[in-house]
Amino acid sequence: MLTVLIFASVYCHATTNQLEFNYGRGSPRGSYHFGDFVNQEGPLGPQWSADFLHKASNYEYLGLGGGHFNSGDDISQAFAPNANSTISLKTTTIMALGRIDLAPSPKLTPYLLLGVGWIRHSLNVTATPLTAWSDTGTTEPRVLVEDSKSTLGYAAGLGLDLALTDRLFIGIEAKYQGSVKRSFGVTPAGQAAIGQTQVTVPLGAILVGAKVGMKY
Repeated sequence: MLTVLIFASVYCHATTNQLEFNYGRGSPRGSYHFGDFVNQEGPLGPQWSADFLHKASNYEYLGLGGGHFNSGDDISQAFAPNANSTISLKTTTIMALGRIDLAPSPKLTPYLLLGVGWIRHSLNVTATPLTAWSDTGTTEPRVLVEDSKSTLGYAAGLGLDLALTDRLFIGIEAKYQGSVKRSFGVTPAGQAAIGQTQVTVPLGAILVGAKVGMKY
């Protein structure tokens, strides 16, 4: 009798949690600007996330997730005069997550995902002159922006899980991730090159990925 109760307890609690790993691509949706200059943050880049979710009811999960997104390098001749500027953005997140299954089934489950929490953005701009720098006559690369900011972030998206077994699943997920607008400090070399002390960026990205997960 004791063995039966232990087995029943393990079975009942066996799939109340799940771990999942997501890998894919992200596309920045904001733009950086200073003065009259406005430009898209950058091209597509890799993104990944790892989430833990606890099943709170038949349709609802609560949990915690962390992830990272790195935009591709954006080469601009407009950011600084007489230079090719390489612009890249990195984003790291830790968020509280809520998930609602829209039509749960043993095999295929679409869902809505929401998140809110900490997000850290790092903006880097390095310039290589087309001709020599006017102040030194040299041609070395110079860092114009190298700054990081932490702020409140949020995410919302949709996904679809496909069960492989009662414990293992794969899926796809697409979400928008954003935060409030932040300003990044410009280095002394950057101030000399562009005549500004800050670059302001409304930060956001669309992230799409495939995932694998395990229920336990």
